[in-house]
Amino acid sequence: MYPSGMEQSGREGSTDTKSWAGQRRFGLTGEGVDQMGKTKNRENRIHRFRFYTSYQKERKWLEDMALKGWFLEDLSLGIYFTFVRGTPRRYLYDVDRFNLSKRPTLEEIRRKEMFLEMARELGWREVTHDESMTYYFAKEYEEGGINELHNDPDSRRYRAEKFQAFLKESAKRQVFWGAVVAVADLVVKLFQLLFQRCNLGWYDWVTLIYVILANFMSVAAWRWGDRCAAEMTMTRAEWEESTDPAVHKSVRKLIFTVKKLKQFLQDQARKGWILTDVTPTRYFFEKREGVNQVYTMDSKWLVNRRRKELDQERIADSKDWNGLNNDWQIQSVHDAEERGWTFVCALENRTVIYRGEEGRISPLNDRKYDRKLRWISLVGEYGFYLLLCVLAGGIAGFILGMIQEF
Repeated sequence: MYPSGMEQSGREGSTDTKSWAGQRRFGLTGEGVDQMGKTKNRENRIHRFRFYTSYQKERKWLEDMALKGWFLEDLSLGIYFTFVRGTPRRYLYDVDRFNLSKRPTLEEIRRKEMFLEMARELGWREVTHDESMTYYFAKEYEEGGINELHNDPDSRRYRAEKFQAFLKESAKRQVFWGAVVAVADLVVKLFQLLFQRCNLGWYDWVTLIYVILANFMSVAAWRWGDRCAAEMTMTRAEWEESTDPAVHKSVRKLIFTVKKLKQFLQDQARKGWILTDVTPTRYFFEKREGVNQVYTMDSKWLVNRRRKELDQERIADSKDWNGLNNDWQIQSVHDAEERGWTFVCALENRTVIYRGEEGRISPLNDRKYDRKLRWISLVGEYGFYLLLCVLAGGIAGFILGMIQEF
């Protein structure tokens, strides 16, 4: 279970400190270690600061360190790693969480014990954990053996849900404390208005900065939770394949209109990159050689244009204030499949993107609509409206300033 040259050893009467336990674990007791368990030879231990938003990338880094002869011994605050020297060896690392709720059930209390027993049976050992109760496990690589701590879809999904819940709970706490600080600022303002005895203008800046940072950290933690859940449901091989730059890539690009999006996707297709997913500002591609793909986009407005041409009732919902009713998408998918198109993804319930092999599909919409400047993303539409408001405000301010001059 331990790398060569790092066998467990003990010393009776020693102080049972965390550092001492780590040195016993990696065979560093004896010469060069004082009675408090601290290594006299600093060359046997190194420290590194690292911050990862991907646990898979963190695992890979730890395994690369093991290949260089440095093995994880301790971790603080999730970013301060302590390594101990040993014989270079291919070592595997994995993580899990065991933080209990404030009112844990008996099943929750016993789950950690059962998991640790199972991990030991598979050859994994607990190395350390950080302050958020993220536990790190290690195991020597076995050729042809089971080298995944979570080696079935259900256990990977359960672990992913735990990490996602933890990060999203962190996001909610940031919003809560931002609201608390904002309310405190209102109380301070009321106190100043009633008593007019003190001036705490500096607190306004503290509140503003804190609320901005809290909201930024909340959004970051929420998105981190989603990414973490996605990668933790994958096996190690699946994750490595998904991050291989020769097979997958992403492009950050703001595209606001159907015309520009179609041009961009066609250019990527000619280079052998096929669209797999999209967000308002990021496009994900997969490498596929020898595939001549073309793209088309559909929207609720275009679906209703086709229905109007067929003298059919337009799709509308007076209660759908937030654009959540996807009846038009159901119709869009039916229309596209009849013409040979394959569904790729949908964006913000505003646009559906399809692809097909050139020569095997028929047009979904009249090509004249490709030349029209139709918004495909709320980012573009809201950005346009914001720009108009800024321009209008600037013009109004200029006019008022000129009037005051005269």
